[in-house]
Amino acid sequence: MTRPTSPDRGPADAARAEPRWSRALRRPSLLGVVLAAWFVGQSMAPSLLARTWFFQGVLTGISLALGYAVGLGLTRLLTWLRVRFDWPWHPFDPARDRQVRVAVVALSIAYATWAAFDALAAHRWTWERLGYERSSYWLVFGGTLLLAAVVALVLFAVGRLLTLLWRLTTRVGTWLLPAWIAAGLALVLVGWVVLASLNNLVLQRTLDGFNAAFALGDRDLGGAPEPPTSRLRSGGPDSEVQWDEAGREGRRFLTRGPTTADLEELATGEVVEPVRVFVGRASADTVEERVDLAVEEMERFGGFEREALLVVIPTGTGWINEQLVQPLEYFHDGDVATVTVQYSHLPSPLAFLSESAAAGDTAVALVEAVEARLAALGDDRPRLYVAGESLGSFGGSQVFDSLADSRERVDGAVWVGPPETMRLRREAERVREPGSRQVAPVVGDGESYVFANRAADLEGRTAHTVFLQHGDDPIVWWDWDTLADEPDWLEEPLDPAVNPAIEWAPVTTFLQLAVDMAVSNDFDEDHGHKYGTQPLDAWYAVVQPPGWDRARVDQLRERLAPIDR
Repeated sequence: MTRPTSPDRGPADAARAEPRWSRALRRPSLLGVVLAAWFVGQSMAPSLLARTWFFQGVLTGISLALGYAVGLGLTRLLTWLRVRFDWPWHPFDPARDRQVRVAVVALSIAYATWAAFDALAAHRWTWERLGYERSSYWLVFGGTLLLAAVVALVLFAVGRLLTLLWRLTTRVGTWLLPAWIAAGLALVLVGWVVLASLNNLVLQRTLDGFNAAFALGDRDLGGAPEPPTSRLRSGGPDSEVQWDEAGREGRRFLTRGPTTADLEELATGEVVEPVRVFVGRASADTVEERVDLAVEEMERFGGFEREALLVVIPTGTGWINEQLVQPLEYFHDGDVATVTVQYSHLPSPLAFLSESAAAGDTAVALVEAVEARLAALGDDRPRLYVAGESLGSFGGSQVFDSLADSRERVDGAVWVGPPETMRLRREAERVREPGSRQVAPVVGDGESYVFANRAADLEGRTAHTVFLQHGDDPIVWWDWDTLADEPDWLEEPLDPAVNPAIEWAPVTTFLQLAVDMAVSNDFDEDHGHKYGTQPLDAWYAVVQPPGWDRARVDQLRERLAPIDR
């Protein structure tokens, strides 16, 4: 027997009579749940490199929160438009609404679960290629899901606080303005305040703190090597560069490199000791003063009288890859001078955020000062080469207006792992021959500017400029445009180093590449952002040194391979 419903019971009584689970089911946005599940599934798909459970958990948590936020925002926008323009709306009755919501939630959970297991199989290709041991199943699923839930809850809490702030600001605005105008202005105001606060109070102060800490660390001589005794190196007996001002990476650079005895073992002529000039950020207050000091050091050591001169643009901390410098020192029997100027104390990711302009300014000032000095020598001048890796390649590219300009001004260049913002690389992609891929663009006759994804791409080649860019290097392929647009390198036939299961998805591919950048140096050489001895092959293609054949190059490769980064 059915209990009769009292005619006096109102909507509030009916709502209280509804089961608690049913009321809870009506709270989430269905579109938000669907998009959250889709974002979660996409976040687990393979990208360029293998991810640990920790990075996967962070990525999945951000994706979950972001997907739900997008769905919730669209739901509220549609609701506002429906009310504003009085669109007809025929909602389900309560029973049918519960059925639909249960079905949507169940299907969303089922999709996310299927995507997780499918991704595990798809990732295996990348693990095997990298020789990467995956975590246990407990960490892959349990750890990832737990961390994702924590990250998502924190982001939901932040979103809730921002929503309350927006509502409060809107309420104040309605004292003077119509509600819809007050809500729009409140959204702009809250967004501006949050972004400004994050930039000025959080990001900038954090960067300033890091900068101060790294600057102090650069001048700390605890555990530092002894200054060089050579009179042809900065920090040595004839140098004006103070040893503590050279910085940690500068001191490493100035105490490394081949000796004359090392050079003699592979020499094709008379051997001399190479010149190395490094001016640290702490050596002077301005770029111009640091560059002037570097040129003075070159004059003092006879650098402009050498057979070749190499200008290297370092990464953020001042780090210089020995693989970029030593091949030229061997190819010229030591008759080469290398000069560089530090522009930042920060690691490259932080320097990219705060001091990327300094990389370009320093490179332009240094190369122009060197060119001015060489111009005074007329035809009797050394050959001029330039090189840079990662952020250093970005800074170095600022020196030239175009690829043609670089060919006219320098005798050769090698760029390793150039980021998307690298000017010369962007030009090459823009003017590449039809049919050539973004990962290996062909410019003109394909001889002057060579793009290599692996050492084999340089066999038998000659070039003026070589760009080394792995197909699986996220530093190279991360791009803001991937947020909403599929890049050419994913539409075109994939590089053999890229997982065949990779697919572009809006937002999540961008986030995956950002996570890949964080681990890009965690794998063996010749994977990700580590290029091993490939700069040797690049310089061989550029210089074509007399007396060197492939057998001698391979001997040098064996010697260079053990050098740590």
